[in-house]
Amino acid sequence: MAWIFQGNPARYDIDGYLSRYPQRIYWYTNRYIHDISIGDVAFIWRAGSDAGAVAIGHVVELPTPVQSVKFPEALGSDLWKTDEEAADGLKTGIELTDIRLTVDEGMVSRTQTKADSVLRSSTIIRIPNGTVFRLENEEFTALTNLWGLPVGTVPHASAIEGQRQLRSHYVRERSSRLRHDKLQAFRQKHGGLHCEVCGFSKSAQFPAPFTDRAFEVHHKKPLADAEKPVQTLLNDLAVLCANCHRTVHSNSEVEKNYSLLVGIYEKKS
Repeated sequence: MAWIFQGNPARYDIDGYLSRYPQRIYWYTNRYIHDISIGDVAFIWRAGSDAGAVAIGHVVELPTPVQSVKFPEALGSDLWKTDEEAADGLKTGIELTDIRLTVDEGMVSRTQTKADSVLRSSTIIRIPNGTVFRLENEEFTALTNLWGLPVGTVPHASAIEGQRQLRSHYVRERSSRLRHDKLQAFRQKHGGLHCEVCGFSKSAQFPAPFTDRAFEVHHKKPLADAEKPVQTLLNDLAVLCANCHRTVHSNSEVEKNYSLLVGIYEKKS
């Protein structure tokens, strides 16, 4: 089974929520309570003027009273712009595998959806008022195709089958907005990009489309070590070249490796 969970950015800071908790989120669920199952695919749909599918994941916690969810710190209650109408309702736990908040990042816009021969007749397009929408098989296939997933792909397969370190890397890569904000802030502070460990900066001279990809954003405290969703701030991240980043992740001692490399280069300078 596959679902669309919709939210209104005029009432709730959806972009901020997905950026703050890129691993697990909770969504108010007032329909299909007994139909939702663990493992079901879940698309997150942002309503409003910039509407479209902005994240994908799968259900890991059935609709549960808000006071009984496993990770209450990941509810994001402070992000409501109006009074939370669902304060005492049911919330479905969703583990995210990909977040795309803009068209440039690959979100599936409402315009793209309306242009699709199958999706133009879907409920999310015809009757968009609501929070939870069931995707029929053909609609699910069409939406996953627009998202760029091969037919039959289970969005969370690699996250489940991969090793713990690989899964952490996958989560880090999908927090694209946080990565973008870190690189922009680093540019503004330093006048350009360079590796915070070895100082390498030649890649910053690449043409604009490639510059950002030449540098990677590293979590100083590995997400793989977190037992529950955590809030990541820009100061928790470091800009590294690919060589240093791979070296830091060469074994399970990620935090120790980072400190060791920083210390080595500080002595050289």
